[in-house]
Amino acid sequence: MKITLGIDFFKENSDTVLKKRNIALITGSSNVDSNGIPVYQIVKKSADKHLKTIWSLQHGFFIDKQDNMILSDSFYWNDLDIEVKSLYGENRLPRIEWLEGIDALVIDLLDVGTRVYTFLNHIVKIMKFLSGKNINIIVLDRPNPLNGLGIEGNVMEEEYFSIVGQLPVPMRHALTTGEYLSYALSYHSIDLQLEVVTVKGWKRENYFKGIWTYPSPNMPSFQTAVVYPGAVLLEGTNLSEGRGTTRPFEFVGAPFIDNFKWVKELESLHLKGVVFIPIFFKPEFSKFSGEVCKGILVHPHPKNTNEVRSFETYYEIIRLVKRMYPDQFKWKEPPYEFEFQRLPIDMICGSLFIRESIEKNLSFREIEPRIEIEIQKYIETIEGFLLY
Repeated sequence: MKITLGIDFFKENSDTVLKKRNIALITGSSNVDSNGIPVYQIVKKSADKHLKTIWSLQHGFFIDKQDNMILSDSFYWNDLDIEVKSLYGENRLPRIEWLEGIDALVIDLLDVGTRVYTFLNHIVKIMKFLSGKNINIIVLDRPNPLNGLGIEGNVMEEEYFSIVGQLPVPMRHALTTGEYLSYALSYHSIDLQLEVVTVKGWKRENYFKGIWTYPSPNMPSFQTAVVYPGAVLLEGTNLSEGRGTTRPFEFVGAPFIDNFKWVKELESLHLKGVVFIPIFFKPEFSKFSGEVCKGILVHPHPKNTNEVRSFETYYEIIRLVKRMYPDQFKWKEPPYEFEFQRLPIDMICGSLFIRESIEKNLSFREIEPRIEIEIQKYIETIEGFLLY
């Protein structure tokens, strides 16, 4: 059955959706409809004079900022004759004057199904800011690219809420944008109207099908998104996550590692859904820039995507390096996404539990029962917010 995205419905029914309201559009320049037409072009044409401005998130509207905490400026875009205002600049919330003449925000985001990805958490922070200000939120929904059933990782604890986590959800959360924001509306008791233009023809067991552009510079393919729920843990370590190469998050390594020995150790764990291939890579920027890293390519089985458990896989990748190279392996020091005190790994995991388990050299199998209990409670919690 053909999948109809929220933007596809909007394209043919914009008057019904907008109801002559003046809007600000939150999207990235790479977001497209099912035919590959950029979202901003569709909304500009359909909304006409009712589109007052575009707001951009992390990585900038043109998706040109490579890493976290690299700010973007607001600018006037002559090609579209519109002001693009940055929400990832000096402030992460809109200025009050930005709201003048705006009735609603239209949101179209290609989320990657992983809690740490900042887009949805940033929107939650904006929703909290807008609470009671009579600004509606219109979500043009998309399927979760990692499907709506697979859930991985521990549940974030509230004391760790930040721009990389605004809800008590697991790392791989299985929600669409509309579902995530619906849950946030209730959880934070936000006073605004949320309207979701739902997807048609998508089943929760379905992985991504469609045109993958790149929601951020280091998310170039669907395969990257498959490994990301675990690979993002690398950002909290001194291991290269492949930034500065053509295979970010699929490559992992460091100059001090014996990658052939590392592969043997990983293969002995019999992790499902992935193959570990010893490789060598030289990042052009980020960690170990200009140095040859001895590493591995984490390659999902193309026919067994359902078996990939990225969080478990990269937990074990990190645990083994910590055990094998205790003097060279390090946890990355702050800052990380505007948090200047806590370790990045704890912010990423939303808890001390994962780091402390790795430091104790506990295998994933040993901590899995606790994680499964958290996931089951989460599944019960979100049941009322599922739209599909």
